[in-house]
Amino acid sequence: MHRTWYKRAAVVIIALLMMMTAGADILENGSFESGPGGVLSLPSMDEVPGWRAFDTSGSNSIELVSDPTGAADGTNYIKITSVVSGSGLGDTGFDITFQGAGKVLLSTGATYTVSFDAKWVSGTDNSMTFTLRSFAEGSYAVVEDFESVSMPLNPFWTTYTYEFTPTQLPEGGDGIAFYIGFRPKAGGSLLDEVICIDNIRLDSEPVTLDLVPLTTASDGLFTTELRSGRTVWVPEQNYLYFDVPAGFGFVPGRPVYVRVEYLDAGRGYLNCQYDSSYGSEVSDKYYASELHSRSSRVDSGAFVFSCKMLESPLFEGRQNGGADFRLVLLKNDLEPFAVAGVQLSNVPFDDERFQYALSEPWLQSYDGPVHDFIDRMTLSGKVLTGYQGWFRCPNDPVDKGWVHWGRTAYDPLDASQITVDMWPYLNDYSADSVYPADEMVYENGRPAYLFSSADRETVLRHFRWMRKYNIDGAYLQRFVSRRQSGFYGADEFVLNNVREAAAREGRVWALEYDVSSLHFDDAPFEVITNDWQWLTEDLDILNDPRYLHEDGKPVLFIWGFSVPLREFTLEEANQIVDYFAAQDLYLIGGVHSMWKDNTDWYGHYQRYDQLLGWMETDLADLNSQKSTLNSWGMKILPHAWPGFSWCNLKMLAPGTSYKPRNGGQFYWDRICNAVSCGADQIFLGMFDEYDEGTAIMPMSDDHPLPHTDWGQYIDNEGNDPFWHLQLSGAAREMLHGTRSVSLSLPASGGLTEPAFGGTNLTAYLGESNTELGLAQVETADGGTVGTVAGGHDCRTNGPDPLTDFYFYFDIDDLFCVSNWQGQAVTVEIEYYDDAATKGTLFRLQYDALSGPYVRHSAVYESPGTGGWKNLRWNIADGLFAGRQNEGADFRIALSAGDSAAIRRCSVFFPEDDPAAGGMNSSVALSLSRNGAVQWPAAAEAVGWRLYATESLIASSWQEVAEISATSNNVNFYSAVHGVDQHFFSLRRSARD
Repeated sequence: MHRTWYKRAAVVIIALLMMMTAGADILENGSFESGPGGVLSLPSMDEVPGWRAFDTSGSNSIELVSDPTGAADGTNYIKITSVVSGSGLGDTGFDITFQGAGKVLLSTGATYTVSFDAKWVSGTDNSMTFTLRSFAEGSYAVVEDFESVSMPLNPFWTTYTYEFTPTQLPEGGDGIAFYIGFRPKAGGSLLDEVICIDNIRLDSEPVTLDLVPLTTASDGLFTTELRSGRTVWVPEQNYLYFDVPAGFGFVPGRPVYVRVEYLDAGRGYLNCQYDSSYGSEVSDKYYASELHSRSSRVDSGAFVFSCKMLESPLFEGRQNGGADFRLVLLKNDLEPFAVAGVQLSNVPFDDERFQYALSEPWLQSYDGPVHDFIDRMTLSGKVLTGYQGWFRCPNDPVDKGWVHWGRTAYDPLDASQITVDMWPYLNDYSADSVYPADEMVYENGRPAYLFSSADRETVLRHFRWMRKYNIDGAYLQRFVSRRQSGFYGADEFVLNNVREAAAREGRVWALEYDVSSLHFDDAPFEVITNDWQWLTEDLDILNDPRYLHEDGKPVLFIWGFSVPLREFTLEEANQIVDYFAAQDLYLIGGVHSMWKDNTDWYGHYQRYDQLLGWMETDLADLNSQKSTLNSWGMKILPHAWPGFSWCNLKMLAPGTSYKPRNGGQFYWDRICNAVSCGADQIFLGMFDEYDEGTAIMPMSDDHPLPHTDWGQYIDNEGNDPFWHLQLSGAAREMLHGTRSVSLSLPASGGLTEPAFGGTNLTAYLGESNTELGLAQVETADGGTVGTVAGGHDCRTNGPDPLTDFYFYFDIDDLFCVSNWQGQAVTVEIEYYDDAATKGTLFRLQYDALSGPYVRHSAVYESPGTGGWKNLRWNIADGLFAGRQNEGADFRIALSAGDSAAIRRCSVFFPEDDPAAGGMNSSVALSLSRNGAVQWPAAAEAVGWRLYATESLIASSWQEVAEISATSNNVNFYSAVHGVDQHFFSLRRSARD
């Protein structure tokens, strides 16, 4: 059985040890939280996972007690009861044995620590016996006694700790056994006693060994050579074999770790295949390491470390030459791999990316900031986008190659491999979050780069764009299958990233199951329901603070049933949807655009609360769909999409299977149709699907050349790279009624500026405010009253709107005080819009360089269409010296007599504003040995350019048009000393 997250029954009740980090508890179920409560059936063999309980006297009992108030740790603990018995009648207790699944192989010379909590409950002798010894493997012969003591107990939980260091290692390995319980004293007998045990821990100090390759394997011959000044092993037939020494302690079936130092020259993927405990097939003897870091060669020319987790080792020498594991280079470019060193350890290596991957962050509770900028309890008024999050790059946290960028994961990228028709615009990314696209170059000859959705910072960036351009949030696409579900052991970096990003940027999110891969499985119902239970029970996603709800129910989107090529029977589809309907969810179904012709499936469609027809054709089509759905008591979710292109993906001639964007007009038409049909929400699809040319994320006009026989790259047609995100914000304004519906594509100057993307200060208003760097100020003309509107706490102006028609706010001076350079910020409020507020005008008056009550030119009128709405003002000349009434920095002004309910006011600073606690983005310049200016090539990919000036006083900086060379991901510019007397700097055009 291969890697899974669901629990398996232990073969016997034996402790399974897992070598984790030093100082961490490496004992499975040491607090007995797993297992059935009650008296065990002695001799117990498989009731409490991880332990073997026994009773050789036949008259005693061992009980697993569930009592959170009585346990030393957690909920459960063990209670052992003995009765009076004659001398020599045996003992009762529980232990770790030295054979079977509980076998622990010890390392000689390493120090181990065992600790546990115990207490005496009743009886005439308040003591117990604790014995700790090692055994020869497969034998009851004692090799070494470490501890055997009769312990006096207290009537309260007390912790006992012992250290031991194995010194003897018989051939075949070593095993360890704990004995905890009652044993007759010498010449005596068992007495009436009750004792309790809980919270048993076992720790091992780190054990790390340096290994050398085996020379006995016929296909593992190697030579020792000198490369880049280092001695390395170079295999003759692409394999290096290694044997695990008998003195290395580990637990068969539990993880160990390998670190490889290799020369990153050429291409290819450095795999580690080990002798696993999964079975006896050849594939089990050469099982690929489950988790790894920095395993992809990208020809940097440097010596680098690759860390690997071998999750379930057996190490019985079943590989060629009696080896336990081997290194092999896959998808290589004929450049042999060169290894400088290999280490084996029982604890993970101190590598930041490896440790992050090992931590499986999706299993940890997010404890960072959560911003409630969008009402998550309703779909009404929402403009949401589909988020794939499926792009991967070599050496990212997943490290599985070019997923969704390339046709094959590990083949080097080139024009024949690339599968996207949009090249991402990267100028908003940081230099350390992009990856060189192998040997591909832009049309200007400079190296091309790509991003990975597995990177936390990248997904945070994407959700920041959503906030800046007023997209409410995302449906996270989940292509459910065994291979891609955390229940079955898959990574969940993107899910984790999305949850954090939504919290930090105040967006909402919900899950969208795409069943495209599910129909290949023999048991689709089992796979998707196991996945859902894992998501809702282990990860608790429905209680995520930003998870979307409607009608008081969590939202779930299911896409793909009845869609061509998704080969589900009607019965299978109904079974799955009925399961989710029974979970008290609000269900949205996604189907193809011609779903109305599929009358056999009408009963299935009616199982949802709402339906989306993919890629509508025109407004008449949407109106027809909406009419049918309304007759069924359902709602429509219209799909607005910007165009389509998949020529690289399908290797088609340019223009084939292509819907041109027409400068954004195609997208704008879809948006207008969505609003005009009377829907109260819009699905923007998709946010990041570069594969099919449907992404609204920014694309670059600077891209590599396509293949000579097929493929194309679409571009921005003269518009800003963020043009489609700008149009998305305008879509929300039309949906909310603050922008008129017009089929004419707006000019760039007619669109609302995006909000700034940096530090935010927020005041949440209510009967009692929550003020995070921004305070609401009560004044004589700005009195407010706590109230409830639209289901949320808020404040309204009053008690007399004729005299109280301002909301005043003060920015914490730690973030901005008297900025005479002019402070740029976005001010945003969220107010409740209903019939009573229709026609109300909202103005911003702020403390500016030119005066304390400068009026912003933007004036907003409430449309009275209902729901919570946000309004934004961007300013560039704030002083914020507290010169308004009661020391306030700005105020929201209404007309005398008008009322409004506001639940939130936020101030957003530019991303790189140091005054607001932001960090200046910078990439270091340095000098090479020959005096050339050098800087990371990735800096070019994210918008940094080299500038030079002859005089700092003149400050006449000019971009250096031509760089001298690029090598090992470093750019060089060779200035002629004595002639080019220049100062140099790296600069990037500001885009916030």
